[in-house]
Amino acid sequence: MAALAAGTACALVSGCDRQPLDTQTGGGGSGGTTGGGGTGGSTRPICASIVEEAGRVPADILILLDASGSMNDDASNTTCSGGCGASSKWAFAVSAINGIVSETEQSTHWGLKFFADGGGSNSCAVTAGVAVAVGAGNAGAIAAAIAGRTSANGGVSNGSRTPTRAAETMAAQYLTGLTDDHPRFVLLVTDNLPNCMPGNVDQAADDSTGTIEAVADARQLGIPTMVIGIATAGQPADAVLSAMAVAGGYALANSSPAYYPVTSAGQLYGTLDTLLPVQPACVFSIPPPPSDDTSNLRIGVIVDDGKEIPRDASHTNGWDFTNDAATSLQVYGPACDGYLTGMKSLTIVFFCGDTK
Repeated sequence: MAALAAGTACALVSGCDRQPLDTQTGGGGSGGTTGGGGTGGSTRPICASIVEEAGRVPADILILLDASGSMNDDASNTTCSGGCGASSKWAFAVSAINGIVSETEQSTHWGLKFFADGGGSNSCAVTAGVAVAVGAGNAGAIAAAIAGRTSANGGVSNGSRTPTRAAETMAAQYLTGLTDDHPRFVLLVTDNLPNCMPGNVDQAADDSTGTIEAVADARQLGIPTMVIGIATAGQPADAVLSAMAVAGGYALANSSPAYYPVTSAGQLYGTLDTLLPVQPACVFSIPPPPSDDTSNLRIGVIVDDGKEIPRDASHTNGWDFTNDAATSLQVYGPACDGYLTGMKSLTIVFFCGDTK
């Protein structure tokens, strides 16, 4: 993703000449463009420059897949004797999921969790683990995990209840525990109302209110939830899934329902393909400092027209660190728009000197 520019060699060889950044072209402005401050027009020696070409930080997306018994019904919610097999909601859902994951497994870090997934006689049980850990190149692992939950006729095996609240809570807990600096999402794919209310002996008891709260709680942790309903439009789950979509931060604007309703593999694939670009654009990894006299807190950002982008804490038009560790940055406003609509590369430059 990142390629060392010619200037990097200077950072690795002591006593070489260091080239200053011409900030007159970048309009650094008051406050400077680096973590260490400075003013526009100053001469700051560059120790290294690293080019990021289409190097946006990939999203971590955990697919939360409903494995309830009703996923064996067909897209009209008709129950078939022995399950609807290849025409079931499960069959078309996993076909689309496998397709989109296969095509994007390097640009997006996918993971998978079924619900319920506790096994045994408790059809409401949800574990803290996942079927496939979030990571790159996961198409084969996800396909294999899905195959392991698919019956001989193509439907879901060991169909459970719909413990959506517990699944959402465990998904958020898992994603919060990841140590990378990628944006994180839950992709919830379900076909029915949440049930399995904690503390209620009736496993079919509606748990809509608790589930909406769980989705909102995940969002408070910085983990939005994208809600896809399988053959749910006009059904009892309609209003609840819409409320979950609003709580999750990815509701359809001016639409009823507010979640993403689908009734076929092609429609689900198209929805997934549409949702992928909603992850934050213009987020870039900051490589480790290339030498002892550089720091990822003392950097500048140049686009391929040679102009320096100013650091902008207001996130209006410029760049800023995405975390205190300064392991990634995001470009905002027109500067981001310019990158997406024609610029081919973004260069991160490391300035020399003490950052204290």
